[in-house]
Amino acid sequence: MMTAPYEQYADSRDVWVFAEIQDHERVLEGALELLTRGRELADALGSRLIALVFALDAEQYLPAIERHGPDAILCCSHPALKHYDSQIVPDMFADLIAERRPSIVLFPSTEAGCDLAPRLAQRFATGLTSHCTDLSIMDHPDYGPGLLVMKRPAYSGNAIATVICPHARPQMATVQQGVFERRERDDVATDIEMLPFSYDLTKLRIESLEAPLRWDKPKVPLEQAPVVVTGGRGLATKKNFERLFELAELLGGEVGATRVPVFNRWCGEERMIGQTGKTIRPRLYLGFGISGQIQHTASIVDSEIIVSVNTNAGAPIAALSDYVVTDDAGVFLAKLIERLRSEKRG
Repeated sequence: MMTAPYEQYADSRDVWVFAEIQDHERVLEGALELLTRGRELADALGSRLIALVFALDAEQYLPAIERHGPDAILCCSHPALKHYDSQIVPDMFADLIAERRPSIVLFPSTEAGCDLAPRLAQRFATGLTSHCTDLSIMDHPDYGPGLLVMKRPAYSGNAIATVICPHARPQMATVQQGVFERRERDDVATDIEMLPFSYDLTKLRIESLEAPLRWDKPKVPLEQAPVVVTGGRGLATKKNFERLFELAELLGGEVGATRVPVFNRWCGEERMIGQTGKTIRPRLYLGFGISGQIQHTASIVDSEIIVSVNTNAGAPIAALSDYVVTDDAGVFLAKLIERLRSEKRG
């Protein structure tokens, strides 16, 4: 009797989450969101949720990770892990996958996650679905039980693709930050396993001469900002776009951008909101000069209040907005800043 193809993966069970450390300061918000959804996936499979953390002084981040419900944490701490390294971390991660055979491995859609995930997918000849917006578990009559169902935008955001990986393990996905809510758990006992750092640093082919810098790093991650003021093509100039930072300071918020300002280098990529950027849900979203293509609007739809400023009253973003201002975005922005400063002085 022939063995069903999926039976060879019977010993691949656990759900792993790459618990990325953000700027060697805190656990990435998106990683905590993934742990929350990973807990649900692991429970559906009847398997364990494992968090992996590689960092300098990694022990300090364990309490925050524990509160989000992993059954175990695999932790490695070493000065060489202070910043993500595209040779060290994939090598260490690959060794662990080969040894412990997880069924599912999830990564935040960050620079590090989007570098690490495809390297591992190539090494294990498995599938990888990037920038997912939903994850669930299904049983299939032909492909067997415990399949990860991955959903992501397709055709420039005009459709949602549903993807499964029935013929290889681990099943892998990167997930945009802000897609899932994070919840703390107090009903899971977490085992902590400290991994020795045994990597041969003489194998490194690239030498880091200085630490990475973030000149334009938001003070508060966009996914956590209560107010986000966002600029698009309609602001026309870098000078107009830079006035958004004045408005954000007055409102206690952060600045976001569509693809055009990022490509024009009016701001850094970490401020891009959209299909390949951030997903946000602030209390107040203000969009200046944004037409509202679905790649962008799908990432702001959960905002409590949406205000759009555009000369075109029929722009797609208007249908999504709670308030629409039909005016030149640059002119209105200047007047709004002037009005707020006047009221603040008063």
